[in-house]
Amino acid sequence: MGTDESMTKVKPSIKCVDFWPVQIPDEKLAAYRQLIDEGQIRLHDVMANRQTGSVTVEYYSTIPHEWILEELAKRV
Repeated sequence: MGTDESMTKVKPSIKCVDFWPVQIPDEKLAAYRQLIDEGQIRLHDVMANRQTGSVTVEYYSTIPHEWILEELAKRV
C-alpha cells in the first residue's frame, strides 16, 4: 500500500488526561516517551502532588484517548 501525497499527517489535537494515584511506573514513562517521539502524543502538562504522590498527565493525541491507552498498555 503506497502513500497518498495529498494526505497530511495529523498533529495531536485530542485532549487527554491520565491520572496516576501513586507515581508513574518507569515502564509507563518509557511508553509515554515512545509515543511522544513517534509524534502520536504532545505533552501539555504534568502535575505531581507531593503529599499523595499522585500524578496527572495532560497531553494531546492523534487518536481517541481509549486507543492511546491501549497503545500505552501494549508497550509495557
